[in-house]
Amino acid sequence: MSTPLEIVHHIRRVIAASNLVTVFSNRGKTFMLTRLLAVDAKAGKLVFDIGSGDDVNRQIASSDRNVFVCSPEGIKTQFVTGPARLISWEDRPAFVVDLPLEVIKLQRREYFRIQTPLASPLLCRLHDYVNPDGERGISLPIYDVSLGGLSLVLPGDAPGFEIGTVFSDCSLDLRQQGSLPVELEIRNRLIMQQKNGAEQHRIGCMFIHLNHPLQNQLQRYIAQLERERRALLD
Repeated sequence: MSTPLEIVHHIRRVIAASNLVTVFSNRGKTFMLTRLLAVDAKAGKLVFDIGSGDDVNRQIASSDRNVFVCSPEGIKTQFVTGPARLISWEDRPAFVVDLPLEVIKLQRREYFRIQTPLASPLLCRLHDYVNPDGERGISLPIYDVSLGGLSLVLPGDAPGFEIGTVFSDCSLDLRQQGSLPVELEIRNRLIMQQKNGAEQHRIGCMFIHLNHPLQNQLQRYIAQLERERRALLD
């Protein structure tokens, strides 16, 4: 999208849906989660919320190039703006930037996927799973997660996890972010060979009807994991 009318229309849809947006600054070294607050088509300005920490806000304000990324309805959208300036918007601090010259909107669904901590893996509880002995419920380690779905590690060649199987009563333990109720459909199943030579069975699952509040809760957790990963790399 490159016409001002298309760009403003798309940004207004993101604002109306209250989608979380990730802003990358300082050549990708800094990022924060925010929400777009307002767009002024006549003035050519976009207002977005400040971050939760003073340091990240200073980094955003000092960056001459900011990249905005979000996934409304699972479709990745990206645009680039110039420097952000701190202003007062409706009696609270906010940032303002010039509207982007273009918005890149991918036509297929793409999600940022991140691996969960290996030392203390998160668990997904499948409450409506029934094993061959008739016992209900199973907790599986989460290998990686995105806004579109997750990979779960199976205990060997466990039965009852065929492709196309739907589990309607599941919950993800996101630690500080709380428990996330989800519905899962198994889309693939694979066997991976680990470094020690052992086989690991995994299933790839897609979230079914994950609403905006749950997406936002999950995105906050993914952003937290990414911050922790970058801190370890630094």
